[in-house]
Amino acid sequence: MKKLVALSAIGKDQPGIVAALAKVLFEKGCNLEDSSMTRLKGDFAVLLLISLPESLGLEELKAALQGVAQVKSLNVALRPLSGEEAAASPGKGTLAYTLVVYGVDHPGIVYRVTQAAADLGANITDLRTHVTMSGSTPLYSLAVELEMPGPSVVESFQKKLESLKKELKVEATLNPVEADEL
Repeated sequence: MKKLVALSAIGKDQPGIVAALAKVLFEKGCNLEDSSMTRLKGDFAVLLLISLPESLGLEELKAALQGVAQVKSLNVALRPLSGEEAAASPGKGTLAYTLVVYGVDHPGIVYRVTQAAADLGANITDLRTHVTMSGSTPLYSLAVELEMPGPSVVESFQKKLESLKKELKVEATLNPVEADEL
């Protein structure tokens, strides 16, 4: 079984962060299995799922990453996945949906929408938010990818969204993800 490790890193955005991390992983024989990276204002955040060669221990990988962390001023954390986590097939038997919410910025949008999803057992697999200005009005956009446990949950979530749209004074659209979009 593969030795899988989740790596997170965050620090001030600057050129070369991804290349520096990828170089260490390559030199240590690691394989990048899955990733998400983004800039948030002046910071850059990295989330990686990597497989380690049998010969590489977690402490050796930590030590190898220390140089990059120091040079690039990154906070780096590693978490080994359990055998159960490594063998899991996320999303199996679920329905993939995307949700886009848009409206005037105010506190509570993310909380109310994500709590509604959680209450129904929907799993959020990706979430992005952004504030833009329209004249002097801040506009908020929320994009969410969800795994729905079944059609009845989709129907219940759509009903909840209709009431949330009125309460939060936002627009919201929920659409299934087509298989070829994945």
